[in-house]
Amino acid sequence: MNSLKIRSFGPQTLLIEWPQLISPEIHAELLAYRKLSKLFADQIAETVITYNAIALHLKPGHSPNALKAELEETISLNEVSPLPPSMRWDLPVCYDTQLAMDLEELAQEKQMSKQELIKLHSEVDYHIYFCGFLPGFIYLGGLNKALHSPRLAVPRTHVPAGSVGIAGSQTGIYPSHSPGGWKIIGRCPVPVFDPRNDDRPSPFFAGQLIRFVPVDLKEYHAIEQEVAKGSYELLKTELT
Repeated sequence: MNSLKIRSFGPQTLLIEWPQLISPEIHAELLAYRKLSKLFADQIAETVITYNAIALHLKPGHSPNALKAELEETISLNEVSPLPPSMRWDLPVCYDTQLAMDLEELAQEKQMSKQELIKLHSEVDYHIYFCGFLPGFIYLGGLNKALHSPRLAVPRTHVPAGSVGIAGSQTGIYPSHSPGGWKIIGRCPVPVFDPRNDDRPSPFFAGQLIRFVPVDLKEYHAIEQEVAKGSYELLKTELT
């Protein structure tokens, strides 16, 4: 197990912290400890995770110091096994330059062909760490180091929903129309966030995997039509 510590994070919040790294191993431990924290559901109002921390927001009337002591005792008495990825989603992505505003420029920056860039981006199983920035925006880890690239110097005022981008060491999908500074290299024709679905607006959860499956422009529009008819289903594979 990686070293962790528990500390106060405001009057009604505890923070369980791991080393400041983006690591699937650390995240697998983090998810296991989040599951363990459910033993204290009577005290915890909400649990929020990041790359390497869990914030436990307590219900009114409960003491962070008391819960901290209970957590430390529970952790000392229980062997917690990391949780492996539970599922992989295959998401279609069109890398055509009509939809990929920064693909050519990024390929030139990396001194590689567009085809090589697409291959490097689509041959990886990306780890879902958490959602943030926008409702349904999933932060993914595992981007090939050859594709790491800084954000745009000047963010765009409008990025279309479904746009797949790269920023630093991360790749992600814009769930809705938004300003943004990620370099756009493709677009997914399947909505990744539906606010009309009250029960489950996003199908994705932290700890799952995503793989991008290249499709051409014709296939992209065909999938769009299937989505509009309600007949398209994402391919998913149970892993555990």
